[in-house]
Amino acid sequence: MICAGQTSANTTAAEPNVADDAARLNATFRELYGTNRAELLAECPLAVLMLIGTGEVWRVEHGKAVRSYAPIGWISKVKGLMHGVIATQATGARLARAGDAGPKIEAAKRLSAALAQAVEQAAMDLPPEVAAPAAKVLSALAALAKGWAETGKAAPDAVRTAMQPVMGELDKVLTAAGEAVFESVVKGLRSCAAESDPKLWSEAIVGVCGVGFARRDSIEIAACMDVIGREAIGTRILYMENAFTIEAGVNVLASALADRDLGRDVFGDPYRMWRDLLGDVAVRRAGGGFFPETGRE
Repeated sequence: MICAGQTSANTTAAEPNVADDAARLNATFRELYGTNRAELLAECPLAVLMLIGTGEVWRVEHGKAVRSYAPIGWISKVKGLMHGVIATQATGARLARAGDAGPKIEAAKRLSAALAQAVEQAAMDLPPEVAAPAAKVLSALAALAKGWAETGKAAPDAVRTAMQPVMGELDKVLTAAGEAVFESVVKGLRSCAAESDPKLWSEAIVGVCGVGFARRDSIEIAACMDVIGREAIGTRILYMENAFTIEAGVNVLASALADRDLGRDVFGDPYRMWRDLLGDVAVRRAGGGFFPETGRE
């Protein structure tokens, strides 16, 4: 079988290369689609975008982010400090695996120093009710990392063992952060709505940008529902998977606008292109519609 762009040894100069011709046509068609998409974005008077975990709401006009509605200030601080948890798990996992220990021990030393600093920073950057439990979690991890740096070894279950006594504190930090993000998004959305023409606001797409796994029980989506209504999920409130910046979110917004019109004009359903184009076959094969959620209770 010949892949696109690959010439068969048996193909003569007089014979058309079907794969190459199809690829060129595809590029032409997609370019024409892309031109319309760019024009629709430029004509879109209002949309709202946000990044997961930040609480910051961005007003987008004609494809440009024109204003930020600032979140509660310590949200970014706690997020940065508590990333010590993921760094600890990653470093421990590396140490537990076979291989050259040198770089892993150096990583453990860096982690140990960073966690020790994070413990001190928590008291300076976070409100007391968040700083205290955060410091307990970070202190437990700092002690663990210090041992790794000294011995160059980590047991496979070391992180879970260290975390179990401080899970209550971690839950307190996560709860406080979740409430702060929720309140920030609600406030930002209401401020944006108050500054907008009511008709434009009622039609504006509100997009939450982030990693695909975080779409389940998204705190930002919950906040959007509080302001706009649960019924808007999937029509006005959209989770924009794997868009990690506002700029990337704007690109997804452009596709959402173009595909909404495409679905309306081709299928008579504005939301048809917001699911798999081959979805009808999937539904038939699977015995009904489905959405592949991640994780289980």
